[in-house]
Amino acid sequence: MMVDSGIIASLIVLIFLCFAIPVGGFIYLSVKKKRVAKPFFIGMLVFFIFQMVIRLPIIQIVLPQTAWFLSMSHNPWLYGLFMGGTAAIAEEFGRYIAVRFLLKKNRRYADGIVYGLGHGGIEAMLLIGVNNIANLIVLLDGQSFLAPVIAAQLSYAAVFTAVFERVCAMALQVGLSMLVFYSVRSKEWRYLVYALVIHTVVDAAIVILPGAFGLSSVWIEVVLFFAAAGLMIWTVKIRPVFINGEENL
Repeated sequence: MMVDSGIIASLIVLIFLCFAIPVGGFIYLSVKKKRVAKPFFIGMLVFFIFQMVIRLPIIQIVLPQTAWFLSMSHNPWLYGLFMGGTAAIAEEFGRYIAVRFLLKKNRRYADGIVYGLGHGGIEAMLLIGVNNIANLIVLLDGQSFLAPVIAAQLSYAAVFTAVFERVCAMALQVGLSMLVFYSVRSKEWRYLVYALVIHTVVDAAIVILPGAFGLSSVWIEVVLFFAAAGLMIWTVKIRPVFINGEENL
């Protein structure tokens, strides 16, 4: 079957960005700074272990076998807060453990940025990049019965939204990482709480906005954008305070 070449090109751009943003950011910071490889790869490892190995199998395989979970899934408020809260707990405490115990000598401003790129990067690569590489292969081959199904789900708007969402999501992960790094650095644990709350709200909105209010996915992207933008503004503003005394790290 024939698929619009523009859609194919847009899909390639999406896949490229999922890999290019984190890897490009890592290469840039590796040139500008020293000792950034460790936080980058630990960021990747933490997401993989706490989300892919621990949380997602429990959410997708174990809990659906329980009556209370199935009942809760019909309530968008409870289900959204549960999904958002468990994602926040898994990722933010994973981040905290990494910064507190594994990155004692890697708590600079640049380390927080590159950690976030690793954490958000592996999320983009595994959940978006790899899946869309498979979709692209099916579409280009055109012989699989899945090709029409995948093609029907694709449009310029859908791919643009996916690109926008992934850029914002990676920015959000960088900002959340900076909150946790700053929390450990300053010993002000309220910043860890901020990370937990922001992460919960953003993820809960994915369920609550369409389920409770009937809103389209555009509003989910609006919430994500403002959360990411707010964290990026804070990350820029905190830099002078954050880097004070970094020569000792």
